[in-house]
Amino acid sequence: MKNRFLFLPVLLLSLPLASAQAPSGSVSFTFDRTTFPVWDFTGAYQFNQQIAGAEAVAPLSFPVFINQDLSGRLHGAGTTIVTLGTYVVSGNYVLNGAVSGGGNATRATFTVSLVGDGLDAIAGERRSYSVSLTYDLIVDPDPANPPAWIAPDHGAAVRGSVRISGIGSASVVPGDGFAVSLPPGVDGAWGVAMNIFPLNRLVGTATIVIAGTASPAAPAYQQPGTLTLDADLEGAYKPALGFSQVRLTGMRGSSPAALQLTFVNGQTPPTQVVGKLLGQTVSLSY
Repeated sequence: MKNRFLFLPVLLLSLPLASAQAPSGSVSFTFDRTTFPVWDFTGAYQFNQQIAGAEAVAPLSFPVFINQDLSGRLHGAGTTIVTLGTYVVSGNYVLNGAVSGGGNATRATFTVSLVGDGLDAIAGERRSYSVSLTYDLIVDPDPANPPAWIAPDHGAAVRGSVRISGIGSASVVPGDGFAVSLPPGVDGAWGVAMNIFPLNRLVGTATIVIAGTASPAAPAYQQPGTLTLDADLEGAYKPALGFSQVRLTGMRGSSPAALQLTFVNGQTPPTQVVGKLLGQTVSLSY
């Protein structure tokens, strides 16, 4: 009799598990630009624009490396080679900004400061220079086009000015069709792999993999061409309503990031994914 009473709670506990049809075991799925992208913009970029003086326009171009942290902040610093008209000079750059929006409406806004120390010759003399630029860019929303940053609708992609000692200053002209190609591998594709254990609550672990390019500062565990985030998993199933909800938190170094996934009758992919990832709002439903 005593053994039967001990068995009864175990039996009652097992009944919701059998009828809930909660997701369990290994569960994985992927998204891309045609569904709902998430962007890791880390990588090398080439910026090309023009400057307008009193009588003519001239090219201004330079490469930089941009790092995107897990909260969506953009930053970079280092030395680079700057083309100012017909002159090629060295310079130091500092870049700061952030990512906002989400999906194919993801926006990147940042500033770039370039400074030349006067060791290079410009117009026959060694001259210092400074460049100040502000970029406001969106991801090209057309998945048929190569991934790129373009100018927002009814907005300027870049504003700024150039000052050269002993010569004067000029303003930046973005021109029509301004675009900056994203680094190879940065295409918005991402996926989630989960191990779910259906106990009284859903618990387990998850790994989020986001397509990108390798950063020189990437940790040793980072696979080339991807950003990998480990997350904690917890959730609940609602058998009476026929759906389960899972929440992913604790992603390495990303305190504000979290994703909530809804599964109907344990089926994958989830019918809804909402939350925050790499500074971008994720809002996807089927």
